[in-house]
Amino acid sequence: MTNHWDSYHRHWMLLEAPLRPTPETVGIVERELDLDEADVLLLGVTPELAGLGKTMLAVDGSAAMVSGVWPGDSACRKATTGNWLDLPLGRASVGAVIGDGCLTVVDSARARRALLGEVARVLKPGSRAAIRVFAGPETFEDLQDIKAQALAGGIENFHALKWRIAMASTTSDSDRAINVQVIRDAFDEIFPDRAALAARTGWSMASIGTIDVYAGSQTTYCFATLAMLVDQANDWFDEVRVVPSGSYPLAERCPLLVLGSPRRQ
Repeated sequence: MTNHWDSYHRHWMLLEAPLRPTPETVGIVERELDLDEADVLLLGVTPELAGLGKTMLAVDGSAAMVSGVWPGDSACRKATTGNWLDLPLGRASVGAVIGDGCLTVVDSARARRALLGEVARVLKPGSRAAIRVFAGPETFEDLQDIKAQALAGGIENFHALKWRIAMASTTSDSDRAINVQVIRDAFDEIFPDRAALAARTGWSMASIGTIDVYAGSQTTYCFATLAMLVDQANDWFDEVRVVPSGSYPLAERCPLLVLGSPRRQ
């Protein structure tokens, strides 16, 4: 068994949208939340989001991600290791919460709901959260159809392909969960010759090789549908809006959930 996040941070610079937010996405987050004077909680250590707000506390479950990806602490910005489901913050203590893909890297519908509850707990009255989601489609795609589209030049980059394979392979229950090793296994089954895929698509072997971070990992991701995510968010927030996050590969499945008027239960 490998430590997924210890390996993941080493591949960070090879990742691109949709796995990382674009400058356009960052601008949309700023517009939606009006962050200039806000004390911000960042779920994770996404460097593209690290400069937002007046102050920032970033919380990540992996010390390796903090040391390998976070751009560094300053007088007004700090990253720490912690549990998103039990945040080291008091009730109504932050002016905004932001996150990128954080509802995918928890392992069940129950965990998603707990995370949304923690976001509602720590937000000050009148404040909002913006979380970019990776939402699986309502109808599962066929892996052979995905393969055909990739070979025909219909998928823009390897990371969009990887996410589509993952979304097509999740459980059909409310978790919509998948062990990341299964993503790699499905990829290897439909694309046994990586060099041929690289030659056909123009994707680099280094980019394709990022799939190997999943080898031997016990980590589980979840790709809930947008309807599931909105329904769960409605349990905790009176204001739930879906906002497009920009124009990049697979952006239509990666909107922002903008959450306001938290309901503390």
